[in-house]
Amino acid sequence: MSKRIAKEPEADKPNKDSLFPDFDTGLIPKRKYKRIEHPIWTENKAQFISSYLKYFVQITKHGVYIDGFAGPQSFHNPESWCASLVLSSEPRWLRKFYLFEKSAKGYEALRKLADAESDVFDKNGRPVSRRIQLFPGDFNRKVDQILRSSKVSQGEATFCLLDQRTFECEWDTVERLAAYKKAPQNKVEILYFLGVGWIHRAISGVHDEKVLRRWWGGKDWHIVKEKTAAELASTFRNRFELELGYKLAVPYPVFDSKYGNRIMYYMIHASDHEDAPALMVRAHGKAVRKPLKSFQQSLAL
Repeated sequence: MSKRIAKEPEADKPNKDSLFPDFDTGLIPKRKYKRIEHPIWTENKAQFISSYLKYFVQITKHGVYIDGFAGPQSFHNPESWCASLVLSSEPRWLRKFYLFEKSAKGYEALRKLADAESDVFDKNGRPVSRRIQLFPGDFNRKVDQILRSSKVSQGEATFCLLDQRTFECEWDTVERLAAYKKAPQNKVEILYFLGVGWIHRAISGVHDEKVLRRWWGGKDWHIVKEKTAAELASTFRNRFELELGYKLAVPYPVFDSKYGNRIMYYMIHASDHEDAPALMVRAHGKAVRKPLKSFQQSLAL
């Protein structure tokens, strides 16, 4: 696919046409997209991710889905379970699923989900051939089982969701995922959740500094304490682009309506594919329509 070359914005002038002008680095060409005007709620983040993957496979016609922390985070709200939504999504062109979970309860839920989704048919009634492989244990220790075994080929479009619980995903793991694909292939597309809403409080509750070193990827993790949520999002965006070499990384804020519309997460989308940003904006629009409709209905009561 041909690459588009555009004039880089001047360093002292923010690019007002980009998705998030405050985060522009000027390192890559920026395409124009409609600005995001409504927040994504935590209860709709799974819909956001599954919608994006649905749109993207319509371009690739195939794909591999890796979920490092795949167990349900809320057993009382199945609509918030991303693995379940992705597995049931149409068209069923994602054919390889590698799902990791270290908790016994989460793994048992995954096992039942895999059993239910293994023998399925497409919308035309034809059987779908797919591989759903489960890995019990720590994703950081287990991910090499698929990377070193070449279960993911270089030419397959590959998506990795890292919906971690604060400090679960080690930066070394992200580095290995980013380095797996070799040029001219696109890198593994990463959707990385950064829990900024409680991160400073969470740091104070960690008694083993090694946990924070592994999560951050170095001894200088202390700088996290000095940064605001937006600054952290900008820092991680730069790390994906400068350290890991992604052509584009964009942080999407995820709010929680239960806490006064406070930003709880940033979902950082790192991709080499030139169509990815437009598809992500489209998926965002679908994710926010449901809460907006509910809000409008409440006003009519």
